[in-house]
Amino acid sequence: MYFVEIFKLESNASQSLLANCFLENGSINFKGDEKFIESLRQNGITDYSSVDKNKLFPIDGLKFLEQLKYNFRSGYLNATDIKEI
Repeated sequence: MYFVEIFKLESNASQSLLANCFLENGSINFKGDEKFIESLRQNGITDYSSVDKNKLFPIDGLKFLEQLKYNFRSGYLNATDIKEI
């Protein structure tokens, strides 16, 4: 199983886990902040690996996980590289 963790910066400068995104049986599943997760499901993320910068959605599976780290890499939100259990 592959997964990516997304963290947010808190006001006290600590990081807290915002969401876990994991690929299980070919499908992306989430655990974490429901509002944030719903936004990912509805709005998708940018595919920075394509010239056209198309949108990716959880239905895109592994490619969606791979692109999370490029979409969330700011001082306030960041995603880890893909990890495998």
